[in-house]
Amino acid sequence: MREPSHPSAGTRRYRLAGEPTGFPVRTEQVQILMDDGVRLAATLYVPDAPGPFSAVLESIPYRKDDWTLSRDWPLHGAFAAAGYVSCRLDVRGTGSSEGVAAGEYPEREVLDNLAVIDWLATRDWSTGSVGMFGISWGGFSALQAAARRPPALRAIIPVHFSHDRYNLDVHYVGGTLHVGESVYWPVEMVGENALPPDPERFGPGWREEWLRRLEATPQWPLDWLRHQRRDPFWRAASVGEDWAAIEAPVLAIGGLNDGYRDAVLEVLEHVRAPRRGVIGPWGHAWPHDGSPGPSIDGVGLMRGWWDRWLKGDAGGGADEPMLSLYVVDPPGTAEFPADLPGRWWHIAHWPPPHRVTPPPALYLQGDGAAGLGSLAGEPAASGDASASTWAGPPDVGLAAPFWCGYGYPPQGLPGDQRADDARSLLFTSPPLERPVLVAGIARARLWLSADRPVAQVAVRLEAVAPDGRSALIARAVRNLTRLDPSAEAPVALVPGTPVAVDLPLSVAGARIPAGHRLRVAVAGAAFPIAWPTPTPVSLTLHHDPACPSALRLPTAAGWSPQAGPDMGVPAFDPPAGEPVPGLPAAWRIERDGVAGTNSLVCESGGGDRFPEREGLVFAADARYRLTVADSFADCRAAGSIRYRLAYAHGPDIVADASLALESDREVLRLHVALAVSEDGRPVFERAWDLAVPRDLL
Repeated sequence: MREPSHPSAGTRRYRLAGEPTGFPVRTEQVQILMDDGVRLAATLYVPDAPGPFSAVLESIPYRKDDWTLSRDWPLHGAFAAAGYVSCRLDVRGTGSSEGVAAGEYPEREVLDNLAVIDWLATRDWSTGSVGMFGISWGGFSALQAAARRPPALRAIIPVHFSHDRYNLDVHYVGGTLHVGESVYWPVEMVGENALPPDPERFGPGWREEWLRRLEATPQWPLDWLRHQRRDPFWRAASVGEDWAAIEAPVLAIGGLNDGYRDAVLEVLEHVRAPRRGVIGPWGHAWPHDGSPGPSIDGVGLMRGWWDRWLKGDAGGGADEPMLSLYVVDPPGTAEFPADLPGRWWHIAHWPPPHRVTPPPALYLQGDGAAGLGSLAGEPAASGDASASTWAGPPDVGLAAPFWCGYGYPPQGLPGDQRADDARSLLFTSPPLERPVLVAGIARARLWLSADRPVAQVAVRLEAVAPDGRSALIARAVRNLTRLDPSAEAPVALVPGTPVAVDLPLSVAGARIPAGHRLRVAVAGAAFPIAWPTPTPVSLTLHHDPACPSALRLPTAAGWSPQAGPDMGVPAFDPPAGEPVPGLPAAWRIERDGVAGTNSLVCESGGGDRFPEREGLVFAADARYRLTVADSFADCRAAGSIRYRLAYAHGPDIVADASLALESDREVLRLHVALAVSEDGRPVFERAWDLAVPRDLL
């Protein structure tokens, strides 16, 4: 069953975990007035039963009336069936809301969310308790609202989010400029922000509002490139700047194959309110729809959190572990697996209890070894060489090209790492005599020098199978001019002078079988994650017995594969729109020997037709090309997307957006272009250009 065209046309029922049925669900389209006169559009999913009800809010810019409609019904509808009014809000200037979308998480958006929370808490049907949740943008927003401590906000559920918008987001990572993420999502927002309010839901004046939006909406990528440092622009919406501000209970959810997984453990360590973390095998997806699987009863998991903190169910979840982590066993190299082998492991408290002995370490020896003795925390005998030097090509990293995976084409999981290993410094253990659990965050401490003032280091932790296949377990990259990740001003390296690099790797969940080997790979490039340095670099890793370079594995004290809740399975089959075909999903690597370049090419497309909205079509076709030259300096990330929005009794809208970011040794240049048509007639066309000096990037 699907959403009816009008709330009075009918209701739906949802099968929930442990219950044959829930409340019937109806929808209401509402406009919520802000203090400056702007009206925000929301869909309320309402239990068709007597109240009062608690409310939950998702606030995102992704067009509730078309693009996310297929996924909104099973999620918000399930919460409504469980006795909550679930509010799906289009943020200011997006979808069917009035105003202008000024950028990512501006102060005005935070104030809007606080006003909507208050609005939900003061309705006649409301108990006065509100929760806030969301994936990606919605997860960020939930944390930012919680940091303002509105009285009615009693709990939040952020999914796939970050606490540090400079070092752990889609613009900069570890102080390096993203390559792929400079274009994938940004060009989508250039096109999506150009689409109109829904004519039926917005009502008269929709076209005038659309034309005002086209003229007034800024192009967000221009601001991102102007702020190459971790300045107040990025710190303003980074909740990690003041963890103590968050007092609402937090259920934090992440995925091992998503770029945002690290923030879950940061919440558990730093927030003092009641909190729980769940990290599954998924990419950037809801846990009930996670890919790769196994997916879980994510709706039931979230519903239990709401029941506990919004309805006061004192017994709900009180004995649950603080962290549930899916541990892959054994780690593999398939790029598009349906499921990852392994099981859920649970720990009562995070961080784990302090241990007198240090966590096990792999000491990086001059002969490329990382001996078994090092796993006991004792440095093994140093190799013969006093240093190891990397002077490889700029395209190391193509064996794991996606920072934020989806688990389905074209953005898959890391493949076999041997091609990148062949161009990296390698430190490999003998075959393991017993299995090793890597659960949490491994930390590298390296002594490095470079022959240039700007350099970067990329570290990979891998598991090497007896047949030679090398599986990625965790990785990290750091711009060495930004050794202190909390500092604003970068500092150029002194060529030839060693510096200490403390580098946490991404969250890992893997059990390495006996007979496999552990490997640490070190390189001076991580394309297409990190923008390459302005010049080729020789990166030297120093082997000093007094100050050994090592990678310490996360402790696993207190872990159990069995003591914890059953994570369940998805409790319903989500309805979806009728698929509309588009560009076939594909990704490939292309080498141009004449130009001396390597490129990653990605394409995908398609959409949905919505019978419940009289055949409304929302579809998109996207193409991306990421290219790096052998010279390092010349790099280019380019993408285009075509959105089509076709109404059965209304206009046919097409928005063509393109974005290209390129560099030489001195300058970064950004070009953004947008062309919009209505029923084949041009409505808007404009281009924006920006050139800025590279700021030690």
